[in-house]
Amino acid sequence: MARFILFLPLLFTLQTAIAQGMGGMAAPREAQLPDVDKETLILQQPSKWYPYHRTTDAKVDTFMFPTGQEPQDWEEALQTERFLTTLGVTSARQVYEFRTQGSSCAEHSVRLTKEAQENGYSMAQWMENCTRADGAELVTMVKTIVGNEQLYVINKIWKYSINDSEIEEWGRYLDSVYVCDPTIEGNAHPCRPPNGPPGGARPQR
Repeated sequence: MARFILFLPLLFTLQTAIAQGMGGMAAPREAQLPDVDKETLILQQPSKWYPYHRTTDAKVDTFMFPTGQEPQDWEEALQTERFLTTLGVTSARQVYEFRTQGSSCAEHSVRLTKEAQENGYSMAQWMENCTRADGAELVTMVKTIVGNEQLYVINKIWKYSINDSEIEEWGRYLDSVYVCDPTIEGNAHPCRPPNGPPGGARPQR
């Protein structure tokens, strides 16, 4: 389950389209369509969270952390994996089955929560709970989308047990994350304004 790599801060040049969350007392803005000209993952950066990213030959990895938490010492994170190809994957269920088979956890449970066509793409979401031999907990809410050109995996990660309100809040957030492509004829994968993200910094635990 522990597939998450921490890295030093780099200049944030994420090619995924991110509509920045304003947070604080900023006045609300009219929702705008994403300005994209190719297949793109659309998501909003949570207010008062900050990103770190790295690029390899295979994918772009982006982590976001709440203000007050550090990449070397964090309690929760939002990770986006954008693979530069689909890796031959044709359905989101394949990603789910691959990612959830086998585990180094002392206790491990997985629950598939959604599987559907979303905006014309194969999508799946699941919850994964891991308790390690030393008692450390890791809870992950995952959404994967198989595009025509790239594969996308979004992970919301907690290093502690979470309550129902957190599950509902971040479930709504993952529901708002989607892939669109305005270049495809017939409006098969239309773009729309992203929904508002969860806001505010999370205190350290």
